[in-house]
Amino acid sequence: MPNDQQTAPSVEQLIDVIANSSVGIAVTDRSGAVVLHNRAQSVLMGGESDHLGGRILLDGAQDGLRTLIQRLEKDQRVENVQVTYRSADGGHEQTARVNAVLTGSGDDSRIHWVSRPELGERLPVSNDTAEDVTSDAASWIRAVNERPLPALAPAKELEDVMREFYEVAPVAIHLIGVNGQVMHANPADVALVEYTSSPSEYVGRHIRTIYEDKGLLDDFLGRWDEDSPIINFRANFLTREGAPRPVLIFSTAQAEGGSVTNTRCFVFSDPEPQRARDTISAFGWPA
Repeated sequence: MPNDQQTAPSVEQLIDVIANSSVGIAVTDRSGAVVLHNRAQSVLMGGESDHLGGRILLDGAQDGLRTLIQRLEKDQRVENVQVTYRSADGGHEQTARVNAVLTGSGDDSRIHWVSRPELGERLPVSNDTAEDVTSDAASWIRAVNERPLPALAPAKELEDVMREFYEVAPVAIHLIGVNGQVMHANPADVALVEYTSSPSEYVGRHIRTIYEDKGLLDDFLGRWDEDSPIINFRANFLTREGAPRPVLIFSTAQAEGGSVTNTRCFVFSDPEPQRARDTISAFGWPA
C-alpha cells in the first residue's frame, strides 16, 4: 500500500512512534553502524550505540552481527531470529527476537531492525491475577519509559530515514486514534490482515474490524486512554476473509487529558500460533 504525505503519519507522529515504542528500533548502514535508534534499543544494548563503537553488538562479538548481515545480503529479510544483545564491557546482556530488512544497494544500503525482548510474562494480566510489578514484562516497559532519549534518537532532520523505516519495517505498525479509528497502518500491517488490495476497508475504520475478541479490544481501548502498556500479549486478529491470524502485540499510547492521541502498536506474527490466546477477564468476554 503506497503511503503519500497525506496518508502517512506526520513527522511528529513518526518521531513519537519510533522513539517511544515498546520494542527496540534501529536503522543502520550495511555494516551495522547506527543511524538512529530508540529508547527501547538502548535498553537492549545496555547503553547508547556510541558505547559500542557506533555499532550494534550481538553475541558479544562482531561475528554475531556479521553473520546476521550475511543472511540479510542473501535473503534481504530475516524474521524472529534469536540474538543476544551485549554491552561493550560484557556487563549487560538481553535476549531478543529480531526482524530486519535490507534496503537499497551499495553506499545507499540501510538495515531496518525491530527487536522484541524475550519475555516470559505479559501485560495486562487477567482480572483475577494481581499485577506483579517485578514481572519481566513490567520491568521491561518500566526500563524503556525511564531511559532517556539517546543521542541518535529520531529527529526531524532524519525524516527520510524514518519514512523509509515506516514503509519497509519488517513488522506491522498501526496508529489508533480517538474512538478506535485506525489513523495509519504501514504496508506490513495492511498485509498482515490481508487488506492490501483494498486498504480503505481497514485504514480509516474502527480497529474492531480486525479483532477476533471484541471484548478484549474494548478493554484495550480503555487502557490506551490511561496510557497503560500492552506488552507481549497474544491475541487473534481477523483477516479480510475472517480467518484468525495469531499475533503478538506490543503497544503503548500517547495520551493527553485522559484521551488517547494515538497508539504506538507494533504487531508480530506469533511464532507460536498453537499457544492459547491471552485473556483479560477470568470469565472471558462475549463474542
